[in-house]
Amino acid sequence: MKRSLLTAVLMVFCYCFSPSANAQPGVLDQTFGVGGKVVTNLIFAGIGRSVVVQSNGKIIADATDYQYGSSVLARYNNDGSIDSAFNYYSGFGNSNPYFFQEIVLQSDQKVLVNGYAFISTDTVSVFVIRINANGKPDSSFGVNGYVYLPRIGISSVHGSNMVVKQNGKIIVGFTLLQNSSSRCDDFVLYQLMPNGSLDSSFGSHGSVFFKNFACEGKEEYKNVDIAISYNDQILIAANRYDSLTNKFFNGIFRFNPSGGFDSTYGINGYAPVDFRIKDIVLDSHDNLLVGGTTSDSLSHMGIGLLSLDSMGLLNTNFGFGGKVVTTLSRDSLFASASSLTIQPNGKILVAGTLYNTNTPLDFLLIRYNSNGTIDDFFGKKGIIYTDFESDDEECFASLIQPDGKIIVVGGGFNRNFNWVFSMARYENNARIYYNSLIASTFLDKNSNGIKDANESLFSKGNLISLNAGIDTIRSIFYADKISVDLDTGTYVTRFIPYSPAYNVVPSSHVTSNSTYFHDDSVSFAVQPIPGQRDVAVNLVSLNAARPNFYLGYQLVYSNQGTDTVTNGVIKLVKSNKLTFSNASVAPNSIVGDTLIWNFTDLKPLQDSSIFLDFYVKAPPLVNLGDTLQSTVTITTNKPDLTPADNTSAVKQVVRAAYDPNDKTENHGGKITTLQMANGDYLQYTIRFQNTGNDTAFNVYIRDTLDNKLDWSTMQILTASHSYQMTMNDGNKCLFTLRNINLVDSTTNEPSSHGYIVYKVKPKLSVALGDIIKNTAAIYFDYNLPIFTNTETTTIVSEILPLRLLSFIAKKENKTNLLNWTTTNEISVDHFEIERSINGREFSKIGIVSSELSVGSLHKYSYSDNNPFASPLSNPVGVGPGVRFYRLKM
Repeated sequence: MKRSLLTAVLMVFCYCFSPSANAQPGVLDQTFGVGGKVVTNLIFAGIGRSVVVQSNGKIIADATDYQYGSSVLARYNNDGSIDSAFNYYSGFGNSNPYFFQEIVLQSDQKVLVNGYAFISTDTVSVFVIRINANGKPDSSFGVNGYVYLPRIGISSVHGSNMVVKQNGKIIVGFTLLQNSSSRCDDFVLYQLMPNGSLDSSFGSHGSVFFKNFACEGKEEYKNVDIAISYNDQILIAANRYDSLTNKFFNGIFRFNPSGGFDSTYGINGYAPVDFRIKDIVLDSHDNLLVGGTTSDSLSHMGIGLLSLDSMGLLNTNFGFGGKVVTTLSRDSLFASASSLTIQPNGKILVAGTLYNTNTPLDFLLIRYNSNGTIDDFFGKKGIIYTDFESDDEECFASLIQPDGKIIVVGGGFNRNFNWVFSMARYENNARIYYNSLIASTFLDKNSNGIKDANESLFSKGNLISLNAGIDTIRSIFYADKISVDLDTGTYVTRFIPYSPAYNVVPSSHVTSNSTYFHDDSVSFAVQPIPGQRDVAVNLVSLNAARPNFYLGYQLVYSNQGTDTVTNGVIKLVKSNKLTFSNASVAPNSIVGDTLIWNFTDLKPLQDSSIFLDFYVKAPPLVNLGDTLQSTVTITTNKPDLTPADNTSAVKQVVRAAYDPNDKTENHGGKITTLQMANGDYLQYTIRFQNTGNDTAFNVYIRDTLDNKLDWSTMQILTASHSYQMTMNDGNKCLFTLRNINLVDSTTNEPSSHGYIVYKVKPKLSVALGDIIKNTAAIYFDYNLPIFTNTETTTIVSEILPLRLLSFIAKKENKTNLLNWTTTNEISVDHFEIERSINGREFSKIGIVSSELSVGSLHKYSYSDNNPFASPLSNPVGVGPGVRFYRLKM
């Protein structure tokens, strides 16, 4: 394991655009599906790429699984339930697979489906199918409902699209690669009559063909989109990719109604677009709106919008010189556009996906005014995120229903690694009402209430806002500023430091709003109370305990007080089932199983670490199921404000082979009611390892706290790499370890590991027998999540700090010899031997220190050499007769 003391400041943000806010009424349509969302596991089908709504309100969507080569059409009722009267239509099961690309609804409510199919192993053909209202192919269209467009040689289809003109004629366009060595794409445009036959008046016998349409150097056109202007001109959007420079050169071309190339459009028939085009749509003024995904030099994805007038020139009344770029890049969160729609009032809707790097997370919906500015009266500051919780959802298409409601479709993998089709429906205005509070905090060294130049962020605390005693803001505060969304009403916001050695000014801040769209701010000055001593120590296990294997610990000690600790002592009593190997800071002394360090000059708010290497002893000394317990304490020469955090223990059950991506808790599966009453935390360690075959540049960990845990007590203790953490809804944590370049285990096994450690208290309301469960999901770059084990901790009654196996008294001449045996000792310092003549009143007669011997059994003895003498206190043992003995531990 690579070891380095982390000095990076942990950054935790609570975004204004919280996915959880989507559950509010007036955003997601609560009459649709479950809370406005529908997730369908369609057999042999996957993500939704296109959607239409019939005049009766029924929704038809397609889903395609590119892995197995299958597509399906499904129809939903207006409430989101499956319409069983609609016959699912699928190309799966035919001799060759079908891939659906586009659905278009005709005026007679029949559905046109465009896509491509493998006619033979190396030949692809583009098709159009027309489906009747019952879901069966329309026999009056083409041949039994099918039209296969004429193929030009052996080709590979790169993208296809379809649109229906007002006169019922159908335009189909696609690009195809004829020769993989030349990487030149041809472009084909077909026009079909309403019955599916080729329109001979269009181009050459119904088609327009451009050989090597894009072949300048090593370039290729992919992913076409089509729009029809009000005078029937055909607008084609295409993405041109230069594999030598790794850049896109994209643009719009125009053809006249008869299929001729229009060289008057743009610049010599071409209007350039400097981002990857995903969708085009015409507004009521015949301006072409182009939407897509931008990327900067750091590959941060954003939303790109561009408006072109009827001649292909930038519309300067839109955005900045005709263009708008919206970047939502924060903490590895990026945005990508996929679909454009325009509402009757001219507002522009962009549907897309929120990504964590390139891993899709949530549906994204943004609304712009007609001039390109973001519409703050939509969603939350113009933006809505929709979280489907267990699935990584990617958005592909959207539409506006006749009643104004908005539908967005897409899909992704669920936890069973199956493709699922996902759909969400939003209210017409989809407005989330909010007020904002911008909070900041700093270490006010001179207690003047002003942030001076030498005063920095104070990170060790929690920010909590309360409305009528109800937690409403659930965020851990580590950023210099944090934006908190508040509803109407009165909120009291406080910053609570981890240590009582600091005062906060102001002690609270009141925000009161009777309406929405108000901004408020507060700066909390954290002022040290002079001379306060508050040290803390934590022990962290870096890997699982296995017989005869390496076991690493990290010992973290800190000064949470306000005075410098000039000297102190750390004692680690290791399990006698461990053999000490080495430490990053050598112990000053070792006595049996106790390792001792002396430290000096520990500054206020300073954290330090010691890494330790042990080996678990081999069987029969250590066997599967044995428990290892190691305990560390920190002491100084002054009383401590919070003595409960001056001791930390790790209790581990010995295991066999284990998953390196796991989650463990330090109490070994049980915490007693007395431990909770004494303020014990549950300490969780999330461990991960890159067991792939290449470096993982970014690692993301999603962790949801059990609702029996008090999120406001959560403290991050340590991590293997620099990281950031966000918390939403008070219990949903996202750890982002960005650019850590975690090598794979086959290249460097010790350096392929990592971990995050935090502690949190159970709620006071937990009861005996309650079980606290936690599971984390770990993402390596763009791969699907790896789910850890579910770590459980049961609330139990008190337990002895050891197991007493035997206690025997034997008379030998004038001496009484006592022998006892123990196991599973936990922090036992010594035994007191007590004696009685009646078995009721006992007095102490001696002390025996706890053994530091090796092994799971501890054997002790004590000789009462004069059982007739007076004891150490109260002479209740004088005179001959029976003697009773008792152990106090």
